[in-house]
Amino acid sequence: MTSASWFLMLVVAVHAFVFHVLPRLSRPDILFAVTVSEAFVAGEGRRLVFRYRTIVWIGAAAALAISLLLSATRPDSVWQALPVAGNVVVASTAWYLAHRKARAHAVPPSDVRVASLVPRDSSLPGGALFAAGPFAILLAAALVVYTYRGDGPDGADASNPFGLLELAAVQVAIMLTIAVTMVGRSRQIAVDGPAAAAEQRFRRVNALVPVLVGYLGAIAMSAMTVASMPAFANTLGGVVWYLPQLAFMLFGLGVASWMFRVGQGGQRAVSPAARRDVHGDATPDHAWRVGGMYYVNANDPAMWVENRVGLGYTLNLGNWRAWLLIVGMILAFMVVSRLVF
Repeated sequence: MTSASWFLMLVVAVHAFVFHVLPRLSRPDILFAVTVSEAFVAGEGRRLVFRYRTIVWIGAAAALAISLLLSATRPDSVWQALPVAGNVVVASTAWYLAHRKARAHAVPPSDVRVASLVPRDSSLPGGALFAAGPFAILLAAALVVYTYRGDGPDGADASNPFGLLELAAVQVAIMLTIAVTMVGRSRQIAVDGPAAAAEQRFRRVNALVPVLVGYLGAIAMSAMTVASMPAFANTLGGVVWYLPQLAFMLFGLGVASWMFRVGQGGQRAVSPAARRDVHGDATPDHAWRVGGMYYVNANDPAMWVENRVGLGYTLNLGNWRAWLLIVGMILAFMVVSRLVF
């Protein structure tokens, strides 16, 4: 077996594991992207999850068997990627069928609307100074380049030694925009108590991720720019390149394990009595499309809502602000890339 064959088999196993845990990642009363009663989740829902997982692992076993057969008969064939695609199709079909079965047990949406009298904390994690850190890093790198501009790099980047820094500034601005809108324009579900506190903590951790992505981009682009200057070519070691990436990877693993433990919205870590007045995620089931993957609701003012497939948040594709963010991100990168390179 070639290394490519082992890699494809690993991909199949990882895909199966991800699909296996997907039903557990939602809120306690959301199953297969459908709002149901917790009694259903503990009863008939368990059998539904078992059947779904059985199909997932049967599909994975078949994909592994086919992968072994292809690696023995056609070790260099491009057809070896077929089992990976087939495994995803089988698992996705199993999810969609389970989603349709769960829809028959959906809880009717409540007409009762509640609101908290306590002002919502919409500040960025770490505060404004921490969020501005990536810009400070880029500014420091720009000052270094300007100071040593007479000893600048040769080649294609000589005409604009600030190009990478300008591109990184756009990336940081986009990441901060995502973080700001996530804490300020996301759905607040629980009103007060432990459920609301857990939800707020979950939201702030999710908003911290794009801020740290901005730090990673600023550090990487600044290091590349400064290292291109002959005066610093031999002074920046590999630690400048790999240490931030390693730190972010470890943080990402920590966040992923924490979110898996507390569940969507942090509600699996809250006792049933503390969330007795919290039902679902306050979004209508009919607005979730393609088995619960996409949320489209023009009547919902929320720009971000909790995912129903996986953890974290997703954009409300029925909200014009969400499309403004999407189009803005694409255009910003296109325009800046065109201008600086």
